[in-house]
Amino acid sequence: MSKPPPFIVARDQRPGSGDIRILSRRYAKGELVRVRRGVYLAKQYWLSLTPWERYARTTEAVALELPTAAFCYETAAHVWGLKLLGVPSHVHLAVKSPSHAGAGKATTTAAMQARSGNTGLEDVRGYGIFRHCYAGSPVHHRGLNVTPLLQTAVDVMARSSFAKAVVLADHLVNPLHFKGISTVKADLHGAAKGLHSSSRQQQVARVIDFADAQSGSPGESLSRAQMHLLGFPRPELQLGFQDSDGFVGRADFFWRELRIIGEFDGGAKYLQDEYLHGLSAREVVLAEKKREDRLRALGFTMVRWDWPIAKDPAKLTRKLVQAGLPLGKAKNKKLRLL
Repeated sequence: MSKPPPFIVARDQRPGSGDIRILSRRYAKGELVRVRRGVYLAKQYWLSLTPWERYARTTEAVALELPTAAFCYETAAHVWGLKLLGVPSHVHLAVKSPSHAGAGKATTTAAMQARSGNTGLEDVRGYGIFRHCYAGSPVHHRGLNVTPLLQTAVDVMARSSFAKAVVLADHLVNPLHFKGISTVKADLHGAAKGLHSSSRQQQVARVIDFADAQSGSPGESLSRAQMHLLGFPRPELQLGFQDSDGFVGRADFFWRELRIIGEFDGGAKYLQDEYLHGLSAREVVLAEKKREDRLRALGFTMVRWDWPIAKDPAKLTRKLVQAGLPLGKAKNKKLRLL
């Protein structure tokens, strides 16, 4: 992976050299985007980024603009590498004074071009700053000041729906993800006791108790949380299967008594090099089909779904009921889309 280009920072330009005027002209010509005040990147590069990449670079730009800034909530979670569903709308900062708290609009801008009459950013989401009155001491991680990992995790879980919180918690309790930092459930329960609201403490405790390090991906975590809320029986995770030819593979979800196997297809294993293992996407699809045929031959019912279904309780319900799963009493009558 190539290293991303560095920011062009106005205060670093040589005084009296004319560099500032050159920077202004490049911005006026539409070559640069002002990510934050005095912090620039090439416009074409900015437009090539995914929303998550733009969010990460906006966070870096805020740190350049405000060197003493301390990041909290979802922004700190992203810096730590915790899994989140959906790009946050703001970069979250911790401040000491309540008079400085509040949300600001996105400030990423590009110059209006006379020929086209637009900036090129009309359909590109920007991220403002949300300042929170926050008590706590930040730590230094990946070059940024952030709230500590466990504190960040419980803070975000307390602000999230059950399903979104489970995605984060499943990732956190997996010992492979944060080596050198204890993230066992007892540690998380201890951190949750620092939340000011008892109802928030109970909310986060339920998520921690439900978390499972066996979950293989955010999509699987989301699916399992939705199943729980909808009242479906709890599945076994990542169970391995064999036939007369040997090992077949591991299933995302397995309902033993019903002989039903569930699989979440996020798309990454068919598209991203790290999951292809040197194979083409077509070869991976064919291998997956052969794997599924071997599992069906063992007498199992197979059911598959993707992100749009996992996010929609009604669609997921239809999919699982059609496969033969019994639907119990929903845990939450006011299920909402993610």
